Amino acid sequence: MPSLYLASGSPRRRELLTQIGVPFTVLSAQIDETPFDAETPAAYVERL
Repeated sequence: MPSLYLASGSPRRRELLTQIGVPFTVLSAQIDETPFDAETPAAYVERL
């Protein structure tokens, strides 16, 4: 089975993949996802 890249720091997702035996590598980004004041949802998504 090919290895999967998990682009998330979620402990639950790691746990689920481990439980079903899927090999993976965690590549979570260290990005502050806090929205800016008065930022529109569209601008927020585009920035991230």
